[in-house]
Amino acid sequence: MPRRPTTHKIIYSLDAELLIRVGDELLANAKRIELLRQIQQLENLTKAAKLAGYSYKGAWDAMDQMATLSGGELIERFAGGKGGGRTKLTARGSQLLQNFMLVQDEHWRFVGRLNALANGLAGDYASRAETAMKTSVRNQFAGIIVSIQEGAANAEIGVMVNGMQIIVASITLESCRELKLQIGSKVFALIKASSVSLSAASAVHGRNHFVATVQAITRGGQRSEVLAGIAEGLALVSTVDNADIDRLGLRVGQAVTASFEASSVIMGIAA
Repeated sequence: MPRRPTTHKIIYSLDAELLIRVGDELLANAKRIELLRQIQQLENLTKAAKLAGYSYKGAWDAMDQMATLSGGELIERFAGGKGGGRTKLTARGSQLLQNFMLVQDEHWRFVGRLNALANGLAGDYASRAETAMKTSVRNQFAGIIVSIQEGAANAEIGVMVNGMQIIVASITLESCRELKLQIGSKVFALIKASSVSLSAASAVHGRNHFVATVQAITRGGQRSEVLAGIAEGLALVSTVDNADIDRLGLRVGQAVTASFEASSVIMGIAA
């Protein structure tokens, strides 16, 4: 009798390393934070370096770079005494370590929340076509809320779509509360094609500005529909005046910048 194939549930997990930079220079990561912590506990740079995974020289180089970027010495050495000299954190070094660990704790909590939801993400995206939601809006993205920043009247909502791209929406606080939105909520982000602008490729700055590649152009009488890919498996549809297409010289394969206002994003939840 043939053996029935064994099915295994796929378990997903998310992880992310915390990096703190000053400009383009690395100020701290988990390894450097651990080095500071070990110095604080042991008051011995040689032992701290070994436990944190550094060579002695590598530890000194890391401390020198951190001191330069943070604007002050982080450690001080004391020669002599029973058992040899000591290396201690300065007051600035102790404060920096405390701040790093607070940020690191918040980072772990954030990743933990995402990790707890990871095993529902694949099903959410796979079942998108089955969700009872039909609209005339061309750009419809299923996603999950990863941030909420409340202002005086509006709330800025960060939505992770396609498991990798963040779209920012700006809606009223009243709407946010009526929809009972919170971090981890599963939502839809809708953007009208007429709200998506295309421009010549340039450095991308600000919210909802994406490096894109023209994937298709459907020419109309006065306006055309342009499909622009912004990430693997993720694309935006934009309606563009034919005059602008000619002015920009748009063609398939061309690099462009695709953008839209946060206020143009419509938020929805499954009924």
